Amino acid sequence: MKKQQGLSFFGFIIVAIFVAAAAVTFFKVVPVYNQYFSAKSTIARLAKESAGQTPAAIRESFSKNAQIGYIDDVKPQDLKVIQAGGVTRIVVEYEKVVPLVANISLLFDFRIDESSGKSVGN
Repeated sequence: MKKQQGLSFFGFIIVAIFVAAAAVTFFKVVPVYNQYFSAKSTIARLAKESAGQTPAAIRESFSKNAQIGYIDDVKPQDLKVIQAGGVTRIVVEYEKVVPLVANISLLFDFRIDESSGKSVGN
C-alpha cells in the first residue's frame, strides 16, 4: 500500500490565510506606488520643461498634470521649488498611510527630488 501524500485541510487553511494576507497587502500597496511613480515622472518632466518659470507657474502646471494623471497624494502646495543658477529643482516629501486590517496600517515615506540639470539663459 502506498503512503498518501498531500496537503491536509488544516494545512490548506494555513496556506490560504498566508496567500490571502499577501494578496490584500499587494492590492493595497500597488496603487500607492503607482501614484508615486506617476508623481515622480510628472515632476521630472516639469523640472525639465518649466526651467526658468516662476514657482507659482510650476505649481499651476503640476496641478493640471495631477488632475490628468490622477495624482491625489501630492498637492501643488507640497512642491518645494528651488531655482538657483538657472537650474530648477523640485522637491516633494510626503507620507501615505494605508490601512490594512483593523488597527494595522502601512506607512510609506516618499521623497522626490528632481532637477532640470541645465542652465537657462546660458
